[in-house]
Formats: sequence, C-alpha cells, structure tokens
Amino acid sequence: MKAFRNQIVPGVIGLGIMLALLILVCGCTQQSAIPAPAQTTVTTPPSAVVTTPTMAEGKKMFTFTEADNGGSGNITQNTRFAVVLAENPTTGFTWNETLSAGLELQSSDYRQDDAPTGMVGVGGTRTWVIVAKDPGDQKFSAVYRRSWENVTGNETTYSANIRVVGA
Repeated sequence: MKAFRNQIVPGVIGLGIMLALLILVCGCTQQSAIPAPAQTTVTTPPSAVVTTPTMAEGKKMFTFTEADNGGSGNITQNTRFAVVLAENPTTGFTWNETLSAGLELQSSDYRQDDAPTGMVGVGGTRTWVIVAKDPGDQKFSAVYRRSWENVTGNETTYSANIRVVGA
C-alpha cells in the first residue's frame, strides 16, 4: 500500500502543476473580460466629422462638441441643437447634464462605437438634442463621473453658453 501511495502522490502533484500551467497559458491568449481603467480625458472627433441629426426642413442642426467646451453660440428661439460628447459607460463613467430653465431636453441617446468581436469596454458617443425655448442667456453643462463616487472637483466638465435669440 505504501508503494502505491508513493506513486500516486507525485503523479497528482504533477497533474496539478500541468493543469495550472495550461490555465495560465490559455488565459494569456484571450482578451481580458475586465474593462481597462477609466480615463478622465474625453476626446471627440472634430465638429466637421461628427454626424449630426437633421431637422425636418433638411437643414443641419447646430452641434456643440468637445472642441466647443467653454464656448458659446447663438440659437434661434424654438430651434433644436445638439451636444455630442464621447462617453464610456462600460467603465462606470457617464455625463451628468444640467440645463438652464430656458432649455428643454428633447432626447439623450448613447451609441457605442463599432468594436471587434469579443472586445469589451468600448466607448461611444452621447448625443443630447435640446430645444432653445426661452430667449436670453442659457447654459448646458455636464460632469463626467461615476455616480457612486464622491465629487472631488477634479472631474472632467463641459459647458456651452447658448444665447437664445428671437425668431
């Protein structure tokens, strides 16, 4: 019986080591299922490249992008405009927008970018469509953060000043 045990134990240990190595090697050849850590920098394609929703009359809608952060624009009263920013909710980061009382949120839509098969943690684009309701100075602002984390003051922010002018 003792001779039998002396042969089995080293065999089981050897088999365990081979199994561990096999799992390690297999894990090294596959993409990770854990999303990459979030980054606080946000990049959006230049305004000329952004696909903007169109109005019923066929005119292009005025669109604010990351390049317009801190900027301003004149929008005719009761006209729609868009704000388009990069977003990656797979990391927990989303834009939390705030609109002044004279702006009305019509829609908020997230579209994920195309990704290779099996790729995880792919970002996309958040598009808000807003109606300029009340004349005067209005503001769209947003903070890019994880909702469960405390606000530190170091979050990425975005703002656009909108002067709504009469028709």
